[in-house]
Amino acid sequence: MKRICKIILARVIIGIIAYICFVQPNVWRYALETLSPSYSTIDRIVNAKGVILCRERLINSPVSGIMMKIKNDFTRVSKGETIAIIFPTIEDYNNYIREVNNVINYYDNAIKEKNNMIENKKREIEKTYGELNRASELLNSLVANKQDITDVLGKISELNNRIDSLKSELIGLMKELEGLKREKIHKLANLRENAISSNTRVTVDSSGLISFSIDGREDIRNAIIEKGLEDNTNLKIDSLVREPKVIEDSSLVKKGDVIAKVIDNLEQFVILEVSLDGKSPISHSSYHLNIDGKDVGIEFIKWVNSYPKELWLCKMKSPYYIGPKYISLSINVGTVEGLVVPKSLIKEEEGRYFVYIVNSNSIEKRFIEILGGNEREVAIKNVDKDELLFVD
Repeated sequence: MKRICKIILARVIIGIIAYICFVQPNVWRYALETLSPSYSTIDRIVNAKGVILCRERLINSPVSGIMMKIKNDFTRVSKGETIAIIFPTIEDYNNYIREVNNVINYYDNAIKEKNNMIENKKREIEKTYGELNRASELLNSLVANKQDITDVLGKISELNNRIDSLKSELIGLMKELEGLKREKIHKLANLRENAISSNTRVTVDSSGLISFSIDGREDIRNAIIEKGLEDNTNLKIDSLVREPKVIEDSSLVKKGDVIAKVIDNLEQFVILEVSLDGKSPISHSSYHLNIDGKDVGIEFIKWVNSYPKELWLCKMKSPYYIGPKYISLSINVGTVEGLVVPKSLIKEEEGRYFVYIVNSNSIEKRFIEILGGNEREVAIKNVDKDELLFVD
């Protein structure tokens, strides 16, 4: 019995020693959550911000004075058209506005009065129709009772004649109303033409969309279109558009002041600052973007790589006019192959990326290279397929 106990005790001791020496050091590996990367192909999505560009032709005031617009914002104009006039003084401008307001007030009152007369005439016609219906009902009753209908027939004839007369009067009033509206338009047009002919005209020397909103960055945007990126590699996207100054009617302008611009809406460009998804090269051919819900194609003119960003200058292929504005979007730039891991496992240290590798007896901090990917997963280098990544 003692011998059996000694054997059991010896085996227990041997088991404890084996556990301490061989099992316990590796238990931690099984307590960790790990991931084995798989080789796959995934979509590459890059984030970009930028500005849509158009050629913008600035228009300067030829003289000093008070400006009045002839064209509304974003009206299409042709070369040589008048877009505004400059009155010499504020008194001249106020006199013109006073004449315009007098015409508007006179005709608006006349039109209002004529509309009231028309409404009254319609009510009178409706009332007469009511009398006619009652007379017709009386006629039917007299006929059914075989009574004399002479007086009722006379009444019905009189009401029908009255309705015809009222309708003629209504048609006459409506013609007079249309005449008043035409007169108002004609009078205002004459005042406008007289103002244009007797004051300094501001004309355009190119075709496009007129805009009286000036932000002072037009020359910078034009330079990017004309000169490309060679002299503009350090430009700040956020500085390309700013809050515009709107030139309103009655604005005092000085000779040489920029008061408007003509936007060439037939040709649009876009400059994009792209945050690269990795070091695998991107194809610089053409892509499709979603801008304001519209499918817009782009073709590359020039690009500058300065990892981790690229600067793109592209020509837009779109039937839609979007106009100078900031945009922020995601772009699908194709696919990438490699060992794919969740993006959440990637850590960053001073511009370098690393993951934690679980080895047989330690956790290793391994620097890697990101080839590309998207918001959820990325393809990486410098990790073998059979290695385990620590999931924290």
